[in-house]
Amino acid sequence: MSSLPSAAGDLNLEPAPGSLGGDAAPPPISVQGASDNSRRRKLYSRLFYLLCVFISLLSVVVLVVLLASITIQGQGMLSWQLLTGAHSELHPESAGMWPSIVGSIAICGICALSALPLGIGTAIFLEEFKPTSKPLRLLHGFIQLNIANLAGVPSIVYGLLGLSLFVFMFNVFGQIQVNESAGIELMGVDRYYQVLTLAGGGHTVLIPQEDDAQATIQIDQPVMAVDSQGNEFELSVWELGTPRPTDPAEQQRTVRKGAVGGSYAQTGWNYFRLPFGRSFLAAGLTLSLVILPIVIIASQEALRSVPPSLREASFGLGATVWQTVRNVSLPAALPGILTGSILAMGRAIGEAAPVLVVLGATVAKNSGPQNMMDNVVTMPVLIFNWAGRQQATYQELAAAAIIVLLVVLLIMNSAAIYLRQKMRVDV
Repeated sequence: MSSLPSAAGDLNLEPAPGSLGGDAAPPPISVQGASDNSRRRKLYSRLFYLLCVFISLLSVVVLVVLLASITIQGQGMLSWQLLTGAHSELHPESAGMWPSIVGSIAICGICALSALPLGIGTAIFLEEFKPTSKPLRLLHGFIQLNIANLAGVPSIVYGLLGLSLFVFMFNVFGQIQVNESAGIELMGVDRYYQVLTLAGGGHTVLIPQEDDAQATIQIDQPVMAVDSQGNEFELSVWELGTPRPTDPAEQQRTVRKGAVGGSYAQTGWNYFRLPFGRSFLAAGLTLSLVILPIVIIASQEALRSVPPSLREASFGLGATVWQTVRNVSLPAALPGILTGSILAMGRAIGEAAPVLVVLGATVAKNSGPQNMMDNVVTMPVLIFNWAGRQQATYQELAAAAIIVLLVVLLIMNSAAIYLRQKMRVDV
């Protein structure tokens, strides 16, 4: 039997070449190389930081220059008259933008009433009610993909869609023509024939129109008519060769035999027809298509930010999916949903292209909408019209109107920030 080694020094502890652990050790990294690599990374980081700062400052400088130029050009026109007056061709120095302010509010009201409930509801469906079957999952993914694509579609395309869908409704109800019934008029309209009387001075009376297809009427015998106060009376007929009435009151109730009256529509605030025509209702629904993808995506992101543990706790207590959405997910996501909705409305109030396509570029209007089918002027369209004119006064008016529009957008953005912060504290 061989003897064991008597000391540790007799043992050969070095691994044999090629045995386990016998691979060659990596060469040591020099201190100089590590220092150069560290300096290089710090230099790249510093350069990237300076690039980001430069780009941020450049955007701020461009914004400041833009605001300064607009302020210098339009400050002379900032007055109470600008906010309370209407567009004027003869006296541009006294023109205002009150009808456009009312029109923008009306269109954005329609836009909010149609887009916000639909957008928030769609986001809740996509995020909270996940389907389990394969066909429904495919449909769910198809809807999600289209929403993401629609967010990048130019607004002018939505304007063309709104023109076909809301203004003309693909001519399903007939084409809109002058002095003819526009499609199907459902409520809020009374049609008459307007006839000149013997009183002169443009005095007219109204004869109830029984046949909508008959655009004119010829008066050959006494008929029932209506005066400007809505009182009914029998309209007399004067024939050439007979004594002409001399009493002014009687002249206002008499027309010449053979007089022709044209169709006249008297509409109320609740006037409604199909198709919508060039109305602020059609413009508001078109803008709702523009902001709908934005509202959906913002609401989805707000719902995704809700911690899953809250939902799991609700399900653990036996709540249904709808109860969890109503009592847990939606209240927690409400600040983000409101912020996204207000920012989307800020885009809607500043859109010009869809409104130009649907309503046209007419700005000669002295008031807001009188009924749901009435035309309106919006602030972006008015600015577009004024900025395209050659007179220096209109250029200054356009700059002043831009300042007013920027103030409105600033107020809306500030409201979004305030609501987000306040509701975060409350939640």
